[in-house]
Amino acid sequence: MNIKEERYSIVYENNVIKISGKLSIMPEGYERIESFFKEIVGSGPAELVLDIRNLEYLNSSGIKALCIGLILEVETKEGLWLNIRCSKQHRWQLETVPTFKDLIENLNIVFE
Repeated sequence: MNIKEERYSIVYENNVIKISGKLSIMPEGYERIESFFKEIVGSGPAELVLDIRNLEYLNSSGIKALCIGLILEVETKEGLWLNIRCSKQHRWQLETVPTFKDLIENLNIVFE
């Protein structure tokens, strides 16, 4: 399962969601992405990895979609762990991603 657009891509393979590029679209454009995340969580993995090391930019609507479509969905699935792989090179990740720990307990964040 993949979503590929001109400025960004989201690839899901072997329980790893890789998002890369610059994700800055209008709020209504995120509905498709939220549904994609919910479908992944609903497929029943015991663990998911969200690899955003190559995601250079994510606007506030994207952060909301990530929280609603993925992080809060993970919270509803007992026993499901989410690991987020981040890059120290992207300031938005350093500032924003650690706040996701306030949303769910079953989250591991690694900065590389």
